[in-house]
Amino acid sequence: MKLELSPAATEDIQSITVYTFRTWGEFQADRYLETIWATLENIRQRPESFRLRSELASECRSALVGRHVIFFTVQGDTVGVLRILHSSMNFNSHF
Repeated sequence: MKLELSPAATEDIQSITVYTFRTWGEFQADRYLETIWATLENIRQRPESFRLRSELASECRSALVGRHVIFFTVQGDTVGVLRILHSSMNFNSHF
């Protein structure tokens, strides 16, 4: 499967990285980013094993990573990452 990040998901990763760096430093920011990318790789390999979240968007699935949730869909051979949001956010307002 191919992995594609939406512009919003790319911005989410950038924001998470900046926030983590400013709050906890470079080491923690690098470590958390590595964890996010490892989760994205797991999603790419086994997207069907993650929770279906059709209440948010058609065929949407989610994966928890640290304090964030990755939202994605599968279209053919492509996993499309929609958003990566903090778990305390109101998800409905971002879809």
